[in-house]
Amino acid sequence: MPDFRSGRPSIALIGAIHLDTIAHAAVPIRRETSTPARFVSRPGGVATNVARALARLDIACALAGVVGDDAAGAQLCTELAAQGLDMSAVRRLQGRATGRYLALHDPDGSLAAAVVDGEITETLPAEAFTPLPTVLTEATVWFLDTNLPPATLTRLAQDAGGRRRLVADAVSQAKAPRLAAILPRLDLLFCNRAEAAALLALDTCPSADDLAADDLAAALLERGVAACCVSDGGAPLTLADNTGIRRLDVPHVTVRDVTGAGDALIAGTLAGLHHDRSLDAAARAGLAAAALTLSAEGAAPDSLNWRAISGED
Repeated sequence: MPDFRSGRPSIALIGAIHLDTIAHAAVPIRRETSTPARFVSRPGGVATNVARALARLDIACALAGVVGDDAAGAQLCTELAAQGLDMSAVRRLQGRATGRYLALHDPDGSLAAAVVDGEITETLPAEAFTPLPTVLTEATVWFLDTNLPPATLTRLAQDAGGRRRLVADAVSQAKAPRLAAILPRLDLLFCNRAEAAALLALDTCPSADDLAADDLAAALLERGVAACCVSDGGAPLTLADNTGIRRLDVPHVTVRDVTGAGDALIAGTLAGLHHDRSLDAAARAGLAAAALTLSAEGAAPDSLNWRAISGED
């Protein structure tokens, strides 16, 4: 697995940079009527949430992506820089609107509905990061999210060459197939069971809902992925690499807010690898980070730190 031990940003996270607005409903949300709620706005997007969580875990990282030349873009650049992220590879595009995400959460913290305007990232050209910004050339690991279009993902995989490790998150069932062309380049893939099925073009099979995570992980290895973490809600996390396939139990927690839990799993795992842990031990740190995030409010909560997820005194 990649070596994260560096004073410079050792990992560059490339993908969505959104302004998230979360409505925390006071009563269960019902259609065709208004619901009392408390609104919270904060930075979001998969790459952004993973970067914010890594910063909480004291891992040096840089964010790469685009925002608009609007007030939301300025707010995001200021807030994320204040959180310790290297923002030198984030560009502000003239005349474009910054990505926005709006989520409705029921009182139990579960997601009732969400909408996203990610056009600014979805329409990035293949050469969007050419020539490579300095922080990308210096990073030892690149993390990609599939909010990026397929051509951009392919170009980044080519630009990474053999000098950098590639980590990716499938993001959603609809966007997961964007990784199909670069699977043999991925050193580590994060996805859930539905995303894995979509990536393998198995999601339309009559028995798609019955596909076991173990079988999906094995199929991903056959397609060239070096290692993968396949999540399945509260079911065990499936890990697969050249040493075999195994499962890790998921901690039971009382859910307060589902925002960013999957991103925390990724960040905690990458932090574990930074600390020279095996994939299994790193993934346990990732599961602890996800559990902590589920029991708090928002992605990258204040309570997230390495000691809290590592088991170290």
